[in-house]
Amino acid sequence: MPMCTLGTIVGQFLFKNRDMERGAGVTEDVIHGQGRFRYLGVAGHASRLERGLNSGINEAGVAVAITFVDHIPLAAAIRTRTPRGVMVEEILSKAGDLAAALQIATQFLTTTPLVGGYVVVMTPKGGAVIEQLYPKYAIEILTQGVTVRTNHFLNLQVTGPLAVPVQNSKARWERFTHLLSQPEFRDNTDKPADRKCLVPEIKKHLANHERPHPICRHGAGALTVSTA
Repeated sequence: MPMCTLGTIVGQFLFKNRDMERGAGVTEDVIHGQGRFRYLGVAGHASRLERGLNSGINEAGVAVAITFVDHIPLAAAIRTRTPRGVMVEEILSKAGDLAAALQIATQFLTTTPLVGGYVVVMTPKGGAVIEQLYPKYAIEILTQGVTVRTNHFLNLQVTGPLAVPVQNSKARWERFTHLLSQPEFRDNTDKPADRKCLVPEIKKHLANHERPHPICRHGAGALTVSTA
């Protein structure tokens, strides 16, 4: 089952760890694509039925990443619903700004049963968090500050248990939120030199191994297989 810890600094960065259960047979491939825009993405296929990308960025600066949240495991959900990676690739190949990305996403959300979870879009001028579990969805527009998402919903109201370790997800959400609460992230400066200085800090926090619920996971039950 794919798990993720994902963060954004609005207008500047979108970053994530992708965690998989051991034995999932995951492969992580870097894809160079071309549509209306050239794009670079990561295709992480946890299932032979999975398609598309789980994260990427295009030449217009539109970046997209996803995390998994559903009532049933991915292996079951993907048999009857479309992988969100298909939507990710569509956005990256065609969207030049946030409005265009949300237009593509809304078309998918209203016409196509998708595997559940988050779709986070970030652009130089702002971003959005989409929470969706078919047929419900919620869109939060991001205009400033830091945002963290893991594997439980914050805005979307759903009934019934989720097929993810919610306690672990909430613990990682709290930990990553705390790590990204330092002044250098909160200030959200637009100076290029300051943005460059944040990259080592982002890498350090994505590599956090503090137990019992580390951001970078290597223990029983999960393995961090890629960072984007």
